[in-house]
Amino acid sequence: MALTDVGGAPPPDDPLAAATRAARAEDAALQAPPALVERVMAGVRAEPRVPGALVLSAEPGARVEVSERTVTRLLLAAVDELGDVRAGTCRAAVADGRLRVALTVAARAGLPLPPLVEAVRTRVTGVAEAAFGLPVAAVDVEVDDLF
Repeated sequence: MALTDVGGAPPPDDPLAAATRAARAEDAALQAPPALVERVMAGVRAEPRVPGALVLSAEPGARVEVSERTVTRLLLAAVDELGDVRAGTCRAAVADGRLRVALTVAARAGLPLPPLVEAVRTRVTGVAEAAFGLPVAAVDVEVDDLF
């Protein structure tokens, strides 16, 4: 089925063409709220660091690097598996051959937070050490929401 006739115009009774014209007319009339671009760019600038590679081993001839995104996704998935927390954000860095992790979580309302945070630390430490072969220097956990 052709959407246009030989002259390039859509057939007058084509419902798809009519809906497309209506959507284009509606979109053309839309105006972004004042300062929207500035608010979006402020959010972009708030995260200035592009995640890079974490060096897991710098042995001569056997350097091992993993992207920070890979590390953080694995750790966030491990947190989500606990059930009483939902992973938020995660940062990971390697210094002096040791991994340091900082993450935010949302906790199930009504549960005591200290044991929950300790469960998150234990889980993240175990998964990180098993997956990456590095000792974990610290796992900083911030509970920033409830569900």
